[in-house]
Amino acid sequence: MTYLYPIWLFFAALFFYFSYIHWRQSSEDIRPFQFRERGPKPVPQRADPESGNPNADFVFEFNHYLETANAHSRSRHRAAAMGYFVAGLTAMSSMFLLLFT
Repeated sequence: MTYLYPIWLFFAALFFYFSYIHWRQSSEDIRPFQFRERGPKPVPQRADPESGNPNADFVFEFNHYLETANAHSRSRHRAAAMGYFVAGLTAMSSMFLLLFT
């Protein structure tokens, strides 16, 4: 049975690697959206006070959505990283139990 320890070592290394990758991905965010005007601005014929600035409203709402998506992605990646870390510790403890019992 002591010949199985390389398998447990391989699985431990794999789980620790996955944990590291997910932890790194938890710090990567989608950058905020910025609206860029192209070309000269057209001269408005009539100003509509009810419409406001639809581009600015869209940018604000979309950036709020991106912040929410970033927060959810961050928490999911960190939860996955913790799960893989626990799996790596379990594989290491199984390897040590196999070697020393």
